[in-house]
Amino acid sequence: MTSKPKNGLQRGTTGYAINFFRSDILVNLQLDLKRLERNGFSEDICSKVKVLLSALVSAASAQPKGSFWGKAIHEILREYETTYKQWNDVSGHDQEAIARRDGYLTSLQDIRHSFANACRKNTFQLSEAHDLALIQAINDALVDTINLVPGTFTALTKSAKRFADRAIAP
Repeated sequence: MTSKPKNGLQRGTTGYAINFFRSDILVNLQLDLKRLERNGFSEDICSKVKVLLSALVSAASAQPKGSFWGKAIHEILREYETTYKQWNDVSGHDQEAIARRDGYLTSLQDIRHSFANACRKNTFQLSEAHDLALIQAINDALVDTINLVPGTFTALTKSAKRFADRAIAP
């Protein structure tokens, strides 16, 4: 007998994939950012992460107006993207720069929590959504970015593999 997931979301659904994205992908992106926070990123890596976040925001804005994903999530991802840019714009290795980056990282974590709360509050709408093309676009953007900077995002790389195996694969 197969047991039903606690959150009611079945593998292969958009809801499951978005839940996985919020609980695994964003968490591991933040773990990598925290690990790399002391020095920030080179401009090359930063531009590639900006491309990833822009792709996520674009995917969210492509959803039909009025949809859960299109409104609530688009706004949260846009805020995440903006805060990431502020995080990376802090240059220097002195204690003040490190503290400022740490403050932005805390803001990123708060935004991720907002995303998670929005997903949890709208579990039913997520489980009813059937646009897996959106999820494939997110996965493609993740893989493309990770491949551009191999070895940089170790936690995110593992998470993206799990995402493809569990959230994308039926």
